[in-house]
Amino acid sequence: MGLPSKSGFLRRALSSMPARLCFMALTAFFITVSVWGCAGKKEAVKKYGYNETLNRWTAGKKIFEGLDARLYITATYKTTQFRKSYIERYVNSYQLDEGYAKALMEREMEQAESYNEFFFTAYTPEERWNDFNKRASIWRLYLEDDAGARLIPISIVKVDPADPLLREFFPYFDLWSYGYVVKFPKYAETGTEPVPGPNTRHMKLIVTGILGKGELVWRLKE
Repeated sequence: MGLPSKSGFLRRALSSMPARLCFMALTAFFITVSVWGCAGKKEAVKKYGYNETLNRWTAGKKIFEGLDARLYITATYKTTQFRKSYIERYVNSYQLDEGYAKALMEREMEQAESYNEFFFTAYTPEERWNDFNKRASIWRLYLEDDAGARLIPISIVKVDPADPLLREFFPYFDLWSYGYVVKFPKYAETGTEPVPGPNTRHMKLIVTGILGKGELVWRLKE
């Protein structure tokens, strides 16, 4: 004689209960199922946390002169949240020990305290226009907050296009673009408060030049 099915057992158990107890039992059952479902969703969010964080802090812009495309730019704002997620994925990918992971995280937090930093890629139809790292570049970059404080770059460095780590962590870095790291200061020249400040609602990376201009916006608060 086979064992009764779970559904059959549940029906017989409920049929023998008073109506009030039956309702309470069903409520408890569905709460348990809901908790199991939420736990599964939390695991999914944790697994894909880096990609979600990357999307949260990445913006793109196509810049035109008339009807002609002059620049496609995509940038990731390396906020504290992004840096933490980046290091967590890096540590998990390379199975680094706790001490090394802590040192990497401390270094990233120091960088976050010192600079407003962006990784960005740029595509231009003419290769000679893709010269952001040159002193006499045809492009200018500025960083502004919603109060109008404007920052100018401390440095713009072109990255190695053959670096597989960059293409893994920034999948929008394609074969037709150049990649750069730009650092801005944390304070405006005449300011005493950090940029962004605790009340800053958004930051804008402004790209401008003789071939066109555009803005990439990151909302810090809704």
